Amino acid sequence: MSGRLQGKIAIVTGAGGGIGRAICLAFADEGAALVCNDINRETVGETAAQVAARGGRAAVVVGDLALEQTSRDLAAAARAEFGGLTTVVNSAVRDASYLKVTELPLVEWRESIDVNLTGPFLLLKHSIPLMIEGGGGSIVLIASQLARTPKPGRAWYSSQKGALISLAKALAVDHAAQNVRANTLSPGPTADQRFFSQWPSEAEAHKHAATLFGRLATPAEIAAAAVFLASDESSFMTGADLLIDGGYTVV
Repeated sequence: MSGRLQGKIAIVTGAGGGIGRAICLAFADEGAALVCNDINRETVGETAAQVAARGGRAAVVVGDLALEQTSRDLAAAARAEFGGLTTVVNSAVRDASYLKVTELPLVEWRESIDVNLTGPFLLLKHSIPLMIEGGGGSIVLIASQLARTPKPGRAWYSSQKGALISLAKALAVDHAAQNVRANTLSPGPTADQRFFSQWPSEAEAHKHAATLFGRLATPAEIAAAAVFLASDESSFMTGADLLIDGGYTVV
């Protein structure tokens, strides 16, 4: 551990697996205390256990980001367990069917946007005041390379991730005076269960990486970028989108 996040207190949503879990482990390795959130009690508990096994500190808040109470609970847990908040990483996502807008049921659009866009709004509404109390901090919203280069049937996903990129820019403008930075991190295709579930097998999934390296990113590679954005190394960076996609967008 190099201690790049020593003294940081981070809320990480979507912490139950994949990129969210990798971010929690990387943050813990760098010295951050964590409030881990997921809707799945079992998987987020496993993340917290892995953090503890590495000598880190993690509290758990189980809840749906579509509900405002979950965001209230996350901010309250950061204050009660660790005395404040310096960092917010939103990695939670709710998927919808891969359909054109002419075919996508309205209920799926609404359910996805409630988590993927309204959820971050609620999280930041309750987290930013706590960050300001402590003198500022860093917000990292996990967007996607598909905000730039959509795939068929992903209009709901590309538009919502694109909105996060715009949201981070607006947050940067609104809160620079309070020393709150806001950036997005856009991963390319990543080797986690969410990506694997789109294909008949993991081997088949790797064949569809569509990157210049001919492979998927590892969750740890994405987590390394999140560490940078949360650390003081990125202190002059706000309103930006950090693209970690293996050249996907230039193929």
